[in-house]
Amino acid sequence: MSKMSFEWDSKQRSDFDEIRIKNGSIGATLNILTGKQGDYFLHYCPSLEISGYGRTADEAVALIKSELVVFCEDLFEMNPKEREQYLISLGFKKQKFHNKNFSKAYVDEKGRLRDFDEGTVKRELLQTA
Repeated sequence: MSKMSFEWDSKQRSDFDEIRIKNGSIGATLNILTGKQGDYFLHYCPSLEISGYGRTADEAVALIKSELVVFCEDLFEMNPKEREQYLISLGFKKQKFHNKNFSKAYVDEKGRLRDFDEGTVKRELLQTA
């Protein structure tokens, strides 16, 4: 089994949790709720029902990472059908992997937008909140 590690990114947000299993390894994007309960720090992953706690935030992170490794090891002990059924029972949906489609659109040397369907181009403004 490949080594599993989890990177913490408190700046990124995702609307959904995702688990990718391919070639004997697991990749995941998981939302973690953090806070304090009395004297303890708590980190909780609602989609997997896994938590970690400790007297410091670092202890809580270390414990939830350890629990996530155990979760992944348990997944690998299941056969593919059991694993799929278990993940579906947690609310995940199986999605077929698709290759990325890259746009062929470009701006030519005269500054004209090319390879968009005619009549579909709109100009919009994106601003920070």
